[in-house]
Amino acid sequence: MKRNYDPIIFCQSESLDLEDFVIATYLMSAQTKDVLMRAGAMAVEQTTGTWLRVPDETDEVRRKFVGRVINVFNVPGYEATCPDKIRTCVIQIAFPWRNFGQQLPELLSTVFGNISIMDNLKLLDLQFPKSFTAGFKGPRFGTQGLRDRLGIQDRPLTLAMIKPCTGIPIDVIERQFYNLALSGVDMVKDDELIADPIHAPLFKRIEACQRAAEKAYKETGKKVLYIPNITDRQDRMFEKAHKAIDMGVEALMVNVHATGYGTMSALAEDDSIKVPLLAHPCYSGTSYMGSSTGMSSHIIHGKFMRLEGADMVVYNCSYGKVPSLVERYVRIGQSLLSDFHGLKPTFPSPAAGMHPGLVGQVMDDLGPDIIIGAGASMHAHPMGLKGGVAALNQAAEAWKLNVTPQEYAQDHEELRISIDQWGVYDPNKSIFELTN
Repeated sequence: MKRNYDPIIFCQSESLDLEDFVIATYLMSAQTKDVLMRAGAMAVEQTTGTWLRVPDETDEVRRKFVGRVINVFNVPGYEATCPDKIRTCVIQIAFPWRNFGQQLPELLSTVFGNISIMDNLKLLDLQFPKSFTAGFKGPRFGTQGLRDRLGIQDRPLTLAMIKPCTGIPIDVIERQFYNLALSGVDMVKDDELIADPIHAPLFKRIEACQRAAEKAYKETGKKVLYIPNITDRQDRMFEKAHKAIDMGVEALMVNVHATGYGTMSALAEDDSIKVPLLAHPCYSGTSYMGSSTGMSSHIIHGKFMRLEGADMVVYNCSYGKVPSLVERYVRIGQSLLSDFHGLKPTFPSPAAGMHPGLVGQVMDDLGPDIIIGAGASMHAHPMGLKGGVAALNQAAEAWKLNVTPQEYAQDHEELRISIDQWGVYDPNKSIFELTN
């Protein structure tokens, strides 16, 4: 007997063993008279069926493999009448994860595959059962493992980057790395725009930076971690990872959103690699910046990166040079640090315009388990690189002592000069051209 709403598809969460399902939450706006039918079509499209039910799509097949519509909420919460032609609603669909297994590429193909081309449909969240995340090892080191590796327990870590982004030759990179290492920074990474260019090939760059790191270590006794960018085609990336480690490299960086999900987890779980991994956010805006399309930022920078095995995640800070809502950058940090079925926490590194005057605000938001990633505020500090790094650390010390940066700056010249140059966090003012 035909029914408008198949009870196998339309149910409630209490009808299901949620350990068997990944729950996807969507925001949808559409001109439709029946949002339930639209939601049901989405659930079928991404699991067992197509626009017409075919003979072999039996009830037995549906009971095991079809997506389930468990919630549809009107926005606003209309009950008696719905005056708008365009219906906006929040839809929750539970997908049997047996359909795609414990991996991200096919998960994405399922929860947001064909339907991602729909207008005004955004994937707001994915809720994973422990049975699903058990198939992922997550970060090999995590926050504590990286702290132990660097021997730093009581403050945020500092991360510098080679600048300008690209175009400088090997000898300049070596000199710059050496000066950064002397400055007291904890880690130095390649820029995302330099991976294996003709003017500064990867392995020659590694030789130069490792040489500079060793020279600085002999002078200071402080070990600085070099994080080269190995982004490439996947087969070449693994070749580069193994050779880099043979050359003594102790951390690696990947433009993970450009290389594709699943790549970093393969690196993280390779026992012949065994080094901390940094995920860079470039290209990710294509997935999350649309207000009514794509996915939420905390999914791709937070949950996915934990599952992928990233030990460090760089992403845009709301107070910097790239526009971002405060609650979005904070939620990413929470997704990286809060409990996630026993996976190790990942270091958030809110960046893109970070300077000492912003450090206290970021620590107010996320706590001390952050990486302070800075480029221009280190390189352009009037007292040089050493002054730039010292100012960032002094800003973190001020937070730990529960005093304002301005108070602490009275006895710390590097921080004072930095505040004179760039100020402190002001919600009503921006020093960045991209946000003015």
